[in-house]
Amino acid sequence: MRAAVHSGPGVIRLETRPRPAAGPGELLLRVRGCGLCGSDLAKLREAPPAPAVLGHEVVGDVVEAGPSAGDYRPGERVVVAHHVPCFGCHYCRRGSPSMCRAFKASNLDPGGFAEYVRVPRENVRHATFRVPAGIPDAVAAFTEPLACCVRAVRRSGIGPGDTVAVVGVGAMGGLLVQLARRADTQVVGIDPVADRRALAEELGVRAAEPARAGEVLAELTEGRGADAAVLTVGTPAVVRQALGWVRDGGAVHLFVGEGEGSLPVGAIYRRELTLAATYSASPADLAEAFALICAGAIRVDLLASHRLPLERLAEAAQLMERRTALKVFVEIAPTGGV
Repeated sequence: MRAAVHSGPGVIRLETRPRPAAGPGELLLRVRGCGLCGSDLAKLREAPPAPAVLGHEVVGDVVEAGPSAGDYRPGERVVVAHHVPCFGCHYCRRGSPSMCRAFKASNLDPGGFAEYVRVPRENVRHATFRVPAGIPDAVAAFTEPLACCVRAVRRSGIGPGDTVAVVGVGAMGGLLVQLARRADTQVVGIDPVADRRALAEELGVRAAEPARAGEVLAELTEGRGADAAVLTVGTPAVVRQALGWVRDGGAVHLFVGEGEGSLPVGAIYRRELTLAATYSASPADLAEAFALICAGAIRVDLLASHRLPLERLAEAAQLMERRTALKVFVEIAPTGGV
């Protein structure tokens, strides 16, 4: 099978690799396509420990179903996610499944940027969903990223009547904006790029460029500032900026974190600010996200801005790095028999 292999910083080569097979409880999928994630971009910037096939927002057709793989049948279209917790460890019992050691060790084989992937037993049980007819592949592939946003909004503690700043209105920010609106909050999408501010407005919320964000938030909240800011850009400079956009007693929630730097610890203490973060999503989040997509409750069609074939994965990464693309769905056409 063909696979796009990441072997060095910014290096992606199309290679021929052995096709995996489905073992007991497992599925083999012929991949229809895979979304390109910001975490993929971060990995592509670095040298991997070993050559690797990335991609985890996978939609594909069942080709093989191993013994005890449930009632899945060849030809069924499914969406799958890559990480599954053990459900029984210290982390899982305390509501931190994404810190579970099994969660971090689980994965698809080899990854979504290949013609075929093997779905391990636990992923089949807890992170595989049949895609109804009528839902495009690129829409179904948003299940895992939407699940991450579902968890972030829940952990941020926002609720009815709150004012929320979503900082960075790319694909993930577009999802967060919609979820925050569903929580009956007043939302402001903050982004320096005019097209992305326009996206926020198309999704039904107020938009502001960073230079005017504090003014807009003060205007909407009688001078208090946002109750919470959810950041899809997590550099220390943006975190410091966001701390100035939230009210006393407010919260800054990191959906992503980048780099090292100082923070105004004294101000955080005196103003009783909360700084928190969310990493990945649980099977329950995946199920909730998939239900939202199937119900058409979240507009993801606006966010899948580009479609490119597997052969142009490097170009897809460049489009997203330059912020030319909101989200690239990498389409993988079959080249041979099953």
